[in-house]
Formats: sequence, C-alpha cells, structure tokens
Amino acid sequence: MNMETDITLETVNQIIKSNFGRCAEEIRKFENVTNNFVYSFTVSDKHYILKLFRSTDWPEDGKVPFVNQLLIQNHIPCAELIAYSRTDPIYPNGYLIEREVQGIAADKQVFDREQEIRLYVKLAELVTSIHNIKIKNYGYIGSGIACYESMTDFFEDEFDRLDNGLKEIISESRFSKMKEKFLGTMRDFEDLPSVLCHGDLSKKNIIMQDHGEILLIDWDDATAFNWMADISRLTFWMKLNYNEQDCVLFRNTFLKHYRTAYRKSEFISFESAFHIYSALDSLLFFISIGDKEMEKRLIGDLDGLDLQ
Repeated sequence: MNMETDITLETVNQIIKSNFGRCAEEIRKFENVTNNFVYSFTVSDKHYILKLFRSTDWPEDGKVPFVNQLLIQNHIPCAELIAYSRTDPIYPNGYLIEREVQGIAADKQVFDREQEIRLYVKLAELVTSIHNIKIKNYGYIGSGIACYESMTDFFEDEFDRLDNGLKEIISESRFSKMKEKFLGTMRDFEDLPSVLCHGDLSKKNIIMQDHGEILLIDWDDATAFNWMADISRLTFWMKLNYNEQDCVLFRNTFLKHYRTAYRKSEFISFESAFHIYSALDSLLFFISIGDKEMEKRLIGDLDGLDLQ
C-alpha cells in the first residue's frame, strides 16, 4: 500500500506527541520530496526530522536502525536516530525521527572549483571508511543479512523488474543486449566482497558542518553491494549533473583519494557496465514522477550505448 495523499498536520502532531509527550513548537514540511513525506519540527528548542514512509515495504523493515547501529559502532558520523516504527497505528506505513543535523546540504552551497574538489576529497575519505564495513550476502539488507549470495543473482531479478516497467520504451532485443552486457561484467567481479553501500551518493545527501567535516544523511537506499557499485552510482549522478569537464575532474578527484585493496585499477570497466543499470533504473523513476525532460535525456543516453 502506498500513501499517495498528503498527510494531515494532525497525524504529524499525534506522532510527535506520542514520542515526546508534547506537541511541537514549530513544524515545517519539506517540499519536492518524492520518496517520503518529510518534516522538520522543534520540541523544547531542539530540532528534529520526521520522515513518514510512503510505502509499507521500503525501506525494508529493520534496515534503518540496523544501519544506524553499524555507523555508530564503526565511528561513522551520522544523524542520531530518536524513534523508528513500522507498527504505530497512527501511521502504519512507518516513520523515523532523528535529530536534525547541524549544517548545510552540499547541493545548497555555492562552491568555487577548489572548494568542490576539497568536498570530493573529504567524501572519498568518508566513503572509504563506510566501505570497510562488511555485510553478509548481497542486495537488500533488511535487519542485517542480505538475501542474495551473489550480486549477479540480485541483478538478475532487478532486470526482470526493469523489463516489466520499460517494455513500452525499450525494444526486447536491445534490452536483452543491455542485460547481457551488464550481467557479464557483474560475473567478472564476483570476487569483490559485500560492503555497506549508501546507495544514493550525491550532493543532496552530504551535510557540510561548521567545523569543516561532512556527513551523509538519508540511508533509505542503503544496500549490500561491492564498493564499485556504490561509487558507480555516484559517478552516474555526476554525469547527469555536471558538464563533461567537471564530471571528469570530480570523478578522478574522488577516485584518487578513495582507498581500497580490491581491483581499483579495473573500476572503469565495472563503472561503464553499471551505468547501464543506473540509466535504466533512473529512467523508470523519472517516468514514474512524470519528468519528461530527464526521460528524454536518459532514453537518448541508452540509445547511444555501444553494446558490442
């Protein structure tokens, strides 16, 4: 079940009162958030975020508190999780409450070239630490153990999902070639271990703090993949949001400062294949929200792929 209608302020206040014993002093809704309903609120002069899940099965039940504990145990800076429920009758789809992180999202900042380079140096160092956290198996995490013994198995099912959603957009033969190229590359990298992946590395999820450090927010898309998958998602986002020169600069800056013992010199081969999946997945998303401009752009990118 998806909650497609807006949430009443009464519901938000009921959730806050049930967790804090009092009503909020101030509530503000975040606009243009596609995946969930998100509010900031203040209680006793402290600032919090309330996220109401639109879906009953995403993020997977148990993932949010599991990932939060992993980050704390491994000394990774993160927002403080105050409350999490998927059973509260006030809002059965589920919600989380966390302390609002002090700082400014990187996508709201204006950077000069050198400042943005330093941002990606810091991000590479942070993501290196995150990718040191190993997860059992691959795919969706749930409460701690992912469901697939290999990434290839997971993406076999993912391509079935994409095929069902894109039948009217991409021909069967071309989709088959994309799938074959992608899965063939995944098989070549089956030796890479499964690690904690953020799943949505982009400037909107990077908080710049006053003391100069950064942290990542919004772990709803966290998954258990190899390190290359997480960074390929980031470099795909860069392709969509920077001109070619800046994309190359920031991509290479990140990779120069990212540390791993696992086949780093071969990343470009994995990346080019993973961008096929990222483009298909993004296309399905932009179709679902009616973004015709991005739909047209991604179809053009996919049509231009060399699948030989």
